[in-house]
Amino acid sequence: RTRLEPIAIVILSVIMCAASVLVIYESVNTIVNDAQYFTQQNTTKTLTNIDMSALPVSVMVITIVSKAILFLLCYRLKTPTMSALSSDHRNDVCSNIVALFCGLIGSFAYRNKISQEAIVIDPIGAVLISLYIIITWIQQANGQVKRLSGHTADPEFLSQITWLTYNHSPLILKIDTVRAFYFGSFYLVEVDIVLPEDMLLKEAHDIGESLQNKLEDLPEVERAFVHIDHEYSHNPVIEHKIV
Repeated sequence: RTRLEPIAIVILSVIMCAASVLVIYESVNTIVNDAQYFTQQNTTKTLTNIDMSALPVSVMVITIVSKAILFLLCYRLKTPTMSALSSDHRNDVCSNIVALFCGLIGSFAYRNKISQEAIVIDPIGAVLISLYIIITWIQQANGQVKRLSGHTADPEFLSQITWLTYNHSPLILKIDTVRAFYFGSFYLVEVDIVLPEDMLLKEAHDIGESLQNKLEDLPEVERAFVHIDHEYSHNPVIEHKIV
């Protein structure tokens, strides 16, 4: 499940970007149509009617308030899905505010309450909103692709793993290797520790297993592996297949 979340977010990012491109296409056509209306004589072009009556304005205001509340709730939960949802709610808040502002100006322009040329602000606002949405969803997708491709953990998290391992048992002589990389939404952690070579197998096993359980108790860790060794003079790279 944790590996399906990033895939779903990437797919959603593609859909949102595609929808925004369509909005940009329609908005550019509207801008061209309005420009021809103002520049060409005896044109058959007409201005696009912008309905900003009480009902659509009320719906947009309610949407802004509700989406702002949802953004605050989702932002508090630090998971990839909640991060994507909070980003989506934030985009909805920003887009509806801009749409409300530009729509009102366009509506006033259509009814000749202000200069009619100002009607182009509405499609221009739609283009700006769409570009903003595309940028934010590309950033979301980029972050999820890193998770899917096994991107290494931040140095701060590696330091946390090292500190937990170092303080786990006084019998640990040395920490040979600490690795952590994304395994879907969370981390896969590998730790190599050095124990006395004359230690009983049972005691070494108990230290390794308890350390594994401690690491897997971290909310960011999906799976932890603890490798036990009796020396650290070898090169850790040769312990695994090089890919």
